[in-house]
Amino acid sequence: MAESRGQIWDVIVKQASANPKYREALIKDPRALMSQQIGKDIPASVNVKVLEEDANTLYVVLPYAPKAGEELADADLEKVAGGSTVKGDANCNKSPGILNTVNEIKLV
Repeated sequence: MAESRGQIWDVIVKQASANPKYREALIKDPRALMSQQIGKDIPASVNVKVLEEDANTLYVVLPYAPKAGEELADADLEKVAGGSTVKGDANCNKSPGILNTVNEIKLV
């Protein structure tokens, strides 16, 4: 079963809080660590950034909101047009939402 972005976020934050080596690796090379964690390469067109809060800074990260015109492909629209659901195989080619699974990584 594919995890949501929120579930992936929860795992990353939990691991980064509990494991200093994981946190260090995430800051040093987030693309490599996240690729390992989700079990596939993150496309070069997707930016991966880590912002580390400090005591005097709070970041508010707004989720991606597709712009007008960014729609599902016709094949994916057909899957949901009759009221059925798409179980993780819809493809919005212009959407950067590639994170759909996560593995816990223990760095020691």
